[in-house]
Amino acid sequence: MTTRLRSCIYKKWFSILLLILIGGSLYLPNMSELGYYRDDWNNLFNADSRGTEMLIEHYASDRPADGYLLSAAYRAFGADPFPYRLVNLASRVLAAIFFSLSCAAIWRRPPFAAFAAGALFLVFPGYLRQVDGITYLPHQVAMAAMAGSIYLSIAALDAKRAVARVGFAVSAAALAVASMFLMEYYIGMEALRFCLLWAYDANRRERTFFAGFGRALLLFVPYILSAIFFFYWRSFIFEATRSGTDVMPILLTFRKAPKYVGAAWIQKSGMNLFKLLVGSWAVPPYHVLNGVELRLFFHALAQALIPLGVFCAAFLGLTRERKTGALPARSEAGAEPAANGKLRWQQQWILTGILSAAAEVFLLVVATREITFSSSLDRFTYPGAFSAVMTLIGFAALIEGRMVKFVLLTGVVLMSVLTQRVTQLRYAAQTEIENDFWWQLSWRAPDIQDGTMVLLHNAGFAPEEDYENFGPLHLIYRRRQGNILIASDLLNLESVRKVQMGTVDERMVRKIYLLQDYSKVLAVTKPTAKSCVQVIDGRNPIYSPFDSSRIAAVGFASEPDRILLDGAARYPDPALFGAEPAREWCYSYAQMSVAQQKQDWAGAARIADAAIAAGYHSEDPVEWIPVVQAFAYQGRLDEETRGYLAILKTVPYLRYESCAYFRRAGELLDLNETERAGNTFLMTELCEDDGASE
Repeated sequence: MTTRLRSCIYKKWFSILLLILIGGSLYLPNMSELGYYRDDWNNLFNADSRGTEMLIEHYASDRPADGYLLSAAYRAFGADPFPYRLVNLASRVLAAIFFSLSCAAIWRRPPFAAFAAGALFLVFPGYLRQVDGITYLPHQVAMAAMAGSIYLSIAALDAKRAVARVGFAVSAAALAVASMFLMEYYIGMEALRFCLLWAYDANRRERTFFAGFGRALLLFVPYILSAIFFFYWRSFIFEATRSGTDVMPILLTFRKAPKYVGAAWIQKSGMNLFKLLVGSWAVPPYHVLNGVELRLFFHALAQALIPLGVFCAAFLGLTRERKTGALPARSEAGAEPAANGKLRWQQQWILTGILSAAAEVFLLVVATREITFSSSLDRFTYPGAFSAVMTLIGFAALIEGRMVKFVLLTGVVLMSVLTQRVTQLRYAAQTEIENDFWWQLSWRAPDIQDGTMVLLHNAGFAPEEDYENFGPLHLIYRRRQGNILIASDLLNLESVRKVQMGTVDERMVRKIYLLQDYSKVLAVTKPTAKSCVQVIDGRNPIYSPFDSSRIAAVGFASEPDRILLDGAARYPDPALFGAEPAREWCYSYAQMSVAQQKQDWAGAARIADAAIAAGYHSEDPVEWIPVVQAFAYQGRLDEETRGYLAILKTVPYLRYESCAYFRRAGELLDLNETERAGNTFLMTELCEDDGASE
């Protein structure tokens, strides 16, 4: 290694470049393939239906600053999620850089620790929301602002001129307030600032670490004042209506039973502290990587090589033994002995991490929030990520042996990078599955009546909120309409019971009127990833043998006539839903189903013949129903039709269902002589062994 290269390795700008390389190589691949998730659909619906001002109104009840930020971003970027993700990535990389620089300013040796802090924050597996675009923009910008604020507060102590010190301190306080206005629970990160200021002062003075506590409080005054300002505004001026964002109900609950509530806070804080400091590094990797498909795993592993390689190279370069002037040769990865009763840097990192994390999770618990490693609630680990990183590095650095540290930290980084990559690849696949679902629905349903309650099941994804359904529905069928004209709900026990009772619900969702009439149902299912979208006819329902959802519990109420077959068809916007999928079997099946609904048996037979001639085939046997029905009703009672009927006979339950289906069809449909003969033929073929045709 040349002398020039050796000197570059220890430069701050070189570490910054490495952090940028890690962040870019980790999150940029496949970023353009990611779409909209969860609250993105809500934000997109609001902006599309009533303009960007609706985003301001939407967030006015809990985080008004978020609304202004998202409104400005939407005016700049529009609906394309890619630029939002670029800003989110830039914000995360900036936060990592500021965090690394803060650590380097406080602990100037060893240099690898500061770099590792930034790198581990970038790959931190306890927060997997980097895949989200629009909705998580405020989270990411707030994190960058808070990290920048902490760095500036340390730079203020390093500055030689009074003007610079004041400027840095004021800027730090302003950024902190801005961060808290975007994400109120980031106020807990002020505990991390205090601990870092404490460590900075203790390391610059000839005193023990704990003796500097009082002076650290003085240094913290400007920032605690800014936090008090925000807390006062949030608690006594701003009227929050969302649970956990209004402090007064929390205080009233505590006053009613202080001992019980206080004990519960302590107990939950301990559990969440363990989740943050330990669980963040183990639980998400286990959930994500356990049982991962082999092809997906090796795809992610190949993409992980660059960020992992950068980290390994930085470790080997920054921890190598070197001589600097009169200092004795030593390993930068080694542990320095404590001097004058001071804590070693490793102990300071552990203490800083645990104390700040404890304060952060306590405030979360008080605000009725908890760390949950689920699809969206892991966002509450994000403000504690710096603390978790410092704790991990502190403990790892206490281990003797450079290569032992290398193996340990490299293993953590590898698991973390794989977790992030597999997550992103799965979300990219989910986008493709969702887009395919909505395109198929548009093929089957050219338009839908206003007032319809659409209940959906897609084996490829499970929505958490109803707007993940009605958002896309309106972006396809009622673009730029101010109110929700086509309702939807999650397919769960509650919605099943409402369908059974024919319930009609009315409510306001953040200034948007929502009418849900469960007596006007359209049930739609995609039973497996390889199935096509299937609309259930409540008068004569038939279900795929592979459908394990609750769709059968609401299918009796489904009204296909709520699909408008005449008039102009409405298709998804490719800018929002991607390019239209290839028009193969599922397109043909959708068109056959439309013809079936119209009782156009000749048209259905023509479509089936064309699909079969093109080599298309179904992966779900129930999708052969319109084929055999059209062929039989056209008088084609031949071996070809019997061959497709044999597919329906391969699954005993489907054969039973098909028999009942055609028996009811003979009663419900107005059939001519040829069609009735065809129906009798189908019943004979399918029901001959169970007597159902008698």
